[in-house]
Amino acid sequence: MKKFFSILLIAIAGTLYAEVTIRASVDMALTPFQMIINDDDSPRRPGEPELEEIIMGAGAGRFASGQGIRARLDVRAFHEDIIGTRVRIQARADGVAIEDYLQAWWKPLPWLRLDIGRFFDDRFRGKVNDLDERMSAYTVRMYDGDAIFTRFRTHWSGQAGLMLSLIPTVSALENLWIGALLYDLNPFTASGAAGTIFDAHPDYVRDNEDVWRRIQVAAGYDIPNIGLFRVQYFGAKPHVNIRVVTDETAVLPATYRVELFSITAPRIEAAFAFTGLDNLTVDIGGKFPLPFKDWTNSRANIFEKEVEALLDATYKIYKDDHIWQAPYQASLGMKLRLYDLEIAGRVDTKFLGSIKSNNMERYLPTEINLHVWPSFSLGFAKVIANFGYEYIGPTYDKNKNLIGSGYPRALNGGNRFGFGLSMEKSFISNSFVKLGVAYKFPSEVNGVQEKAVFSVPLFLEFWF
Repeated sequence: MKKFFSILLIAIAGTLYAEVTIRASVDMALTPFQMIINDDDSPRRPGEPELEEIIMGAGAGRFASGQGIRARLDVRAFHEDIIGTRVRIQARADGVAIEDYLQAWWKPLPWLRLDIGRFFDDRFRGKVNDLDERMSAYTVRMYDGDAIFTRFRTHWSGQAGLMLSLIPTVSALENLWIGALLYDLNPFTASGAAGTIFDAHPDYVRDNEDVWRRIQVAAGYDIPNIGLFRVQYFGAKPHVNIRVVTDETAVLPATYRVELFSITAPRIEAAFAFTGLDNLTVDIGGKFPLPFKDWTNSRANIFEKEVEALLDATYKIYKDDHIWQAPYQASLGMKLRLYDLEIAGRVDTKFLGSIKSNNMERYLPTEINLHVWPSFSLGFAKVIANFGYEYIGPTYDKNKNLIGSGYPRALNGGNRFGFGLSMEKSFISNSFVKLGVAYKFPSEVNGVQEKAVFSVPLFLEFWF
């Protein structure tokens, strides 16, 4: 595949007298200082070590995120509006590789475009994104633009795909755009691996037999002076992940055992972005996952996985006669600009997820995630505040009994709070610096005491 794209790039640049653009950048995201305060005063079990009261360091603990220095080279070449290619090469301490883009496109007709390779297409993605915080003043988990409406994305682990785009040339339909994407296609998927993983499923895909499950079809219509309406079907291989939570160790037996479920299913999405007023964007979207039963007689069994033998006792219970309903989702984003002040916010929710059979019902928790980030331009720099809140509801059975009730840990949900303050500035041409402070309050979620975390995140970028 890489040889194919190299030949194509040479052909475009040499034979077709293509226009070529090259952009290079160097960036770094890190947490120079972090302090984790342990607020867990629950009694320790016999043999358990005492917890440290304070942990300090650069990026200490699981709340730290970031990356070392990396360099990117982004090369694009195209001939008029007929054919083109794009490659992005990234170099980090762990090696050099193709990242995000290894793509060729061709327009055989003015109203038809074909894309092949690895790429993103964000024209329909949610218009109010996740602050693009880049580790600066990040406090409580926040959803990105895909929560409003999912982008076209060909790859997760070296995957590639094929996309057709229809752009009608009839004047009455000139604001309509239709796209259809198949991802993880052989022979386009990167070779050299034992297989590729898709839909967060640990099963390997070695051929195109199930390609219809991985289709994404979307249509959007831009209504002049009003906004953008879009709808899509997002294909995915139905999958249920069961995570068993227990305090069992190699030395100490378990005092409780709770099962957490995560369901992936095909879904229908719809969204509308209102842009009819100057300096105001409102984007609202919903996701409607399709329910499914287990597939015990198919090679696409939802529990088909390499480690199933280790979890037979758990998986056998849930294999038969269950109807799985992934949670519905609704998201609302807003941006309002008043001179040098911008007020933006997001609300994301999940609700009505369930597992039902003849002898068991479980209702998955409601989730609400709220973020507000006002920002103000001071002329020499931009200051951003970030306030985050997350609610996770309890998990019940059909009799409204709390799952895990009577054990040391019950799925009673909880709350998370956090806030941050950051400043971003370009000191010289083609540079960007963002420095912040963030604090996440201690909280208890599903019986687990989460620690207070204070962070000083930093992001640096230079491009030319």
